[in-house]
Amino acid sequence: VDNLRKSLKINKKDFVILFVGRLASEKNIEFLINSQKELLKKHNNIKLIIVGDGPDKEAYEKLCKTLEIDDKVIFTGKAAWEDMPYYYHLADVFATASKTETQGLTIIEAMAANTVPICMKDEAFQSMITEDLNGLFFETEQEYQEKILYLYNNQKELDYLNKQARIQAE
Repeated sequence: VDNLRKSLKINKKDFVILFVGRLASEKNIEFLINSQKELLKKHNNIKLIIVGDGPDKEAYEKLCKTLEIDDKVIFTGKAAWEDMPYYYHLADVFATASKTETQGLTIIEAMAANTVPICMKDEAFQSMITEDLNGLFFETEQEYQEKILYLYNNQKELDYLNKQARIQAE
């Protein structure tokens, strides 16, 4: 994890939001990027790590440049399966704004790594996550940003949710 942190230029004081998945419009990654712009107005040390590849990767990278947040959004490309636990352990939270999930395996992977999921309110996630116990739901960009900032400012609550996420994954 320390080596990954160094290679991605993540400081210990950075608050890390992780997304893992296919970089395509159905995953609603633009939502996370647009929200990142707003989150950075409150705290300059929030970073979004996007792990994966797909047809819209270049468009998302261009959007980050246009929004002038390309130094706070890190695109890693595909990661080897055996390296994925390091990404989850590096993150403070795992976020997804996808509305088209069928299984949500990345949610379970995040939870198994003690990383609380923050998800778009969707049927696929509601069977795995109990709101305010082992994860959080949002429906709007404002709700998402409020929940991220709440966890940013409340380490005790973040620790609690991370612990409960792990218990649920087990």
